[in-house]
Amino acid sequence: MVMRNMTSKMISIREDVYRDLKLLKGPNESFSDLIERLIKSRKKNPLKHFGIAKDMPKEMLEDFEKTILEGKKEDAIKSNRKFYELWGNEK
Repeated sequence: MVMRNMTSKMISIREDVYRDLKLLKGPNESFSDLIERLIKSRKKNPLKHFGIAKDMPKEMLEDFEKTILEGKKEDAIKSNRKFYELWGNEK
């Protein structure tokens, strides 16, 4: 966790989004740290390293990226649920 200027803003999110974020959040990670991590990971473009991607239509690349990101989110949610099922209660 990195300490920064601690000004804050209040945001409203749906309950289902909060539950998903809570499952993605590490045990010692603040929600701000989680959101920052998610934003940084989104800025990375893994396809720039693959020559095959340069000739793919933009829509296909976007579908490919969306599928990867959805899979990562589902994996993280499943892993967190299994962790709490085996070793602790969700608070």
